[in-house]
Amino acid sequence: MDFSSINWLAVLVAAIAFFALGALWYGPIFGKKWQRGVNLSDEEMKSANMGKLFGSAFVLALLISLGMAMFFFGFAAEPGCEVPMTVSMGAMYGLMTGVFFLLPSISMNYLFARKGVALMLIDSGYHIVAYTMLGVILAAWQ
Repeated sequence: MDFSSINWLAVLVAAIAFFALGALWYGPIFGKKWQRGVNLSDEEMKSANMGKLFGSAFVLALLISLGMAMFFFGFAAEPGCEVPMTVSMGAMYGLMTGVFFLLPSISMNYLFARKGVALMLIDSGYHIVAYTMLGVILAAWQ
């Protein structure tokens, strides 16, 4: 693992962008639909420890961003086989991660938990967009 090829500022910015997208996605865009999908009342939402939730969510976004950067840049290619990461490749890798790994995983869990299709699409859609965005940011700042 070669950590010297990772742009740590890009990892931090990608994590902030991931977190900010979540604030929009689960706030004004799909917040009420998501809240109904997970059966949380307004009172339950207001009584949550938001500092702990947001702090934990940011740490997890940072971990995801680091993991993506490690996949993109942390493994040294054999000499002569290096292919530079382009923004379009970063977007495609992020999109494919969302579509082929996260959407099916989230959907399987929600099928067994008897959650509705709307909730599956809200949560999976967020991750598809977020991972695509991470791929773009990390590739652009390599």
